[in-house]
Amino acid sequence: MRFLLNSLLEIQSKHGYLPKDELERISKEFNVPISRVYSIATFYNAFSLKPVGKHIIHICKGTACVIKGSEVFEDALEQMGVLDDEDFTYQPIRCFGACSLAPVVVIDGKVYGKMTVNRLKRMISKLTSDSVVSEDAQ
Repeated sequence: MRFLLNSLLEIQSKHGYLPKDELERISKEFNVPISRVYSIATFYNAFSLKPVGKHIIHICKGTACVIKGSEVFEDALEQMGVLDDEDFTYQPIRCFGACSLAPVVVIDGKVYGKMTVNRLKRMISKLTSDSVVSEDAQ
């Protein structure tokens, strides 16, 4: 099991997600049914079966964050067109365990506490403009 997990983590690191052909290869390599490989890949939040954007946005859906207003963040992302943007991947999370910082948003692995809609919009706008600038520089 540990070797299987390590292999999935390696694939995830290389591709940013778990492509179907890689899962089939792992299934054969470890002589594990493909259903078992998918079971593991879908159980852990660290794995994604779909390609992800350059920027990963996690919004906490835990009780403390919802009470403090995190429910409106998804609407804000939708209004900004981020939910349909290939540069961004939105993933709600059940709880970060940082309730004293509620509401919490994690962008590209960095935790932002006491988030507001305006602050989130500014951060996303900056990421969007940074992406445009770096594409123009190429």
